[in-house]
Amino acid sequence: MTAGAPRTVAFLGLGAMGAPMAGRLLTAGHRVVVWNRTPARAQALRAAGAQVAATPAEAAGAADLVLGCLLDGAAVEQTYLGPDGAAEAARPGQVFVEHGTFAPKLARDLGAFLEARGARFLDAPVTGGPEGAAAGTLTTMVGGAEAALAEAAAVLSGYASRIRHVGGQGAGLELKLVNQMLVSCHVAAAAEAVALLQRREVDLEVAREVLGSGWAASTMLERTLTRLTRAPHEPSGATLAGLLEPQRLAAELAAQAGMPLALLPEAQALFVRARDLGLGGHDLSGLAAAVGG
Repeated sequence: MTAGAPRTVAFLGLGAMGAPMAGRLLTAGHRVVVWNRTPARAQALRAAGAQVAATPAEAAGAADLVLGCLLDGAAVEQTYLGPDGAAEAARPGQVFVEHGTFAPKLARDLGAFLEARGARFLDAPVTGGPEGAAAGTLTTMVGGAEAALAEAAAVLSGYASRIRHVGGQGAGLELKLVNQMLVSCHVAAAAEAVALLQRREVDLEVAREVLGSGWAASTMLERTLTRLTRAPHEPSGATLAGLLEPQRLAAELAAQAGMPLALLPEAQALFVRARDLGLGGHDLSGLAAAVGG
């Protein structure tokens, strides 16, 4: 896929993921109107050529494609449905795409609200982290009408190298919650492994090379060992506290399916311990400090 012909695009939410995603749209030549709850975060994009809107409704009113990457369900509900929300500006033919992680039911409710106004909604959570957003290599899993995705896909390809339709509204989020369940368990397993390596004073660079060459290899183990050995204090948009809400939603999804989980509750407990130790703002690689704490 290519980024397609230039479009007028609104982008709502300029956090660790949203800012580089919007930046890639500018680089692709699109006219981009941005909004962020904290206006200061929009200044770098303004300097790069983006127009800054005062409200989500103003941003949405200026574009035929409205994209967002918001923190959680509360932010999604407020930004789209609150006063001066983006949905106020919805008009026939518009496509709204939200990349944040939130409850699938909210996606279906928001979709129904927008469809009553002639617009269409896609829940399209992403995976790949801030690094993938900056590199344009995110994967997005999409719930909603395939026709709406066909209209938006060329723009989405500016920051997502893999775009997969999953099913109806909410289906993209259900797959993302399974993704976050796996990430959480993988991070917890990596944290326990690293803590044991450190306690036994095994060289982490050697461990990274050896463990990464066989069946023990995983993306989160590689990431944890690489950050701890090469960039332990580098700021990160992938924080321990950031996974707490997706973990809750994943557990809720499993409960709705009548399926008890064994591993996720244990991983959740470790993340909660990290938060209570004051590590919530630390990168995921910092979870090892909470093992045995």
